[in-house]
Amino acid sequence: MIADLYVIRKSGKYKGKYTYGLFATQFVPKGTIDGFFCKKCGYYSKEEFAKLPKKKRLFIIDHEVVQENGLYSHFCDKRMQYDNHSCNANVLSSGKGFGIVVRDIKKGEEVTSDYRMNGEDEVHFEGGCKCGSKDCMKDTTFRPPASKKLQNFWNRRINAAVKRIPYVKQPLKRKLLKEHPELSYLFDKKAK
Repeated sequence: MIADLYVIRKSGKYKGKYTYGLFATQFVPKGTIDGFFCKKCGYYSKEEFAKLPKKKRLFIIDHEVVQENGLYSHFCDKRMQYDNHSCNANVLSSGKGFGIVVRDIKKGEEVTSDYRMNGEDEVHFEGGCKCGSKDCMKDTTFRPPASKKLQNFWNRRINAAVKRIPYVKQPLKRKLLKEHPELSYLFDKKAK
């Protein structure tokens, strides 16, 4: 499930074809929970995945994620498939089952995540990463595990954003807590 904060639109060109990404329809502050795997989201087992048509398998590999349990995710909202990579992403996986905005996103700005966080498989960037961030890895392939320096970078950003959860408007709060009541402590201002 993804919050109604983003739209899909053309992002740029790759190999002469337009690519698409997610763009903010409004200002989205750091600390906003912007999406989570809900009961409507699902998984393909390796066997189910192997039976899909080749075109669908390639789309999944390019746009969806492999879970830690080895299953390929399929999302209830296709917008979840269109966040592009940045080595300095504005949304990261919290490690608690939801994505969190780790730096303010301006209206009209592209929403990005760091593909290097998506499971155990290597991430290949044909021709190298071209995200343009100051700390861009530029290499063509990222092989896990991430360095301690990179893990610390992610953790600092995630922890700082999680501390802001009770202080920013949370469009998914009710839905998230309905499915994951154990996360209610995140919204308690006194616990921070």
